[in-house]
Amino acid sequence: MGRTGRRAGRFALPVAALLAAACPTRLPPPDPATEAETVLAQLAAGDLDGAAVRVAAARRMFPADGGLCACSATVADLLWRDELAIAEWRALAGTKDRAGWSMAVVRGRLGDQLFLSGRYGEALVPLLTGQVGPDAARRRALVAVARELPFRRKQVGPLTTEQPLPDDALPEYVCSIGDVRRVFAVDTGSSMTTIATSLATAANAHVMFDAGEVPDGTGRPVPVRMAVIDQFAVGDIWLGTVPVLVVDDDRLAMRDAFGGPERPPIGVLGLDVLALFRVSIDPVRKTLSFELPRGLPESTSVQCVRSDGRCLLPVAVEGRRLWFVLDTGASNSSLTEDGLQALPGGGSRATPGFRRVRTAGGGAVVVREVHNLVLRVSEARFPGIDLPVVARPSGTLFPVHGVLGIDLLRVCRVVFDRGRARLEPAQ
Repeated sequence: MGRTGRRAGRFALPVAALLAAACPTRLPPPDPATEAETVLAQLAAGDLDGAAVRVAAARRMFPADGGLCACSATVADLLWRDELAIAEWRALAGTKDRAGWSMAVVRGRLGDQLFLSGRYGEALVPLLTGQVGPDAARRRALVAVARELPFRRKQVGPLTTEQPLPDDALPEYVCSIGDVRRVFAVDTGSSMTTIATSLATAANAHVMFDAGEVPDGTGRPVPVRMAVIDQFAVGDIWLGTVPVLVVDDDRLAMRDAFGGPERPPIGVLGLDVLALFRVSIDPVRKTLSFELPRGLPESTSVQCVRSDGRCLLPVAVEGRRLWFVLDTGASNSSLTEDGLQALPGGGSRATPGFRRVRTAGGGAVVVREVHNLVLRVSEARFPGIDLPVVARPSGTLFPVHGVLGIDLLRVCRVVFDRGRARLEPAQ
């Protein structure tokens, strides 16, 4: 017995150590605030996939938490999932804490989402109660125009409309407002369809309301008004009465930081209208077409992000996934300062260079450039690319690392449909 006891004593410590290693210390249970902070940190780092998975799991664990409702609505909006975002904003209004926001703020967010999705009639009451804080002027304008719009947005016409793609120029499309026909620039970098003051006068735009400021193509704030135009058609597709932004003619002419076309546009088709269609840019057939959306398969396309009114694409650069604005209205591609810092080597990669960049006062400024980059987007590959570094504001929730302009987009076939995009080599 004594010998057996001594043997057992010899093995007691090793066995205990093995059991301790096999059963690590139990982690503290998750809490809603920590989960929400993690989701927001993932979004700030550009990890949309991780944020979507995390917030969905957290919502199941804490269905009554307001902060997670707000995070889920935000992620849904980034993913172009309007119906889910609307449902989550409504759920947030019914939570006890409302993420620390007042009911007016929550209702305003709901109204914004309803208006964005074209549910103008439903947006009226939330927008009326949400006219608070820095968004008051914009929501006041939204209410004024929503009263003149159909209850729901719709388009009528053929399944497809097609026009020639101009050579060596920004994409443009002939649109009409009643009997007034004008060439509109096709600008995926603009959040909303915009017309110049002179066109607003010619087309009898009405319900003109100051709507605060919106960022232009370089992120500079531009004062805008919101208005309604009637009998609007994109090519052969009838949209009827639609909301538009109105800006001074000279401001619209300066929307491209690198100069753009010699003939400045008088109207811009923005993301609010472009997202209604499957938009195809085909440099081989030299056509630009609008069709009814039908979606793109995940295997041959990439998920875009809708952030701050811009459409962002995932771009692989030297082993890093960066997020570039899909901007058919930009004549040149570029990096932001955040994009430069995200590259291996960071700021040391940039060398001095000279590019003519438009500013509010006009003139040229010295910028830095990064040379000989290889960019991969969807099925397209762009080798040996030199990108200037252009100062732009950072995204409020999601990073913006650069701009994919028409200089690169015109050498591949681009299809944009329901928040997904496919870029493939032109053949």
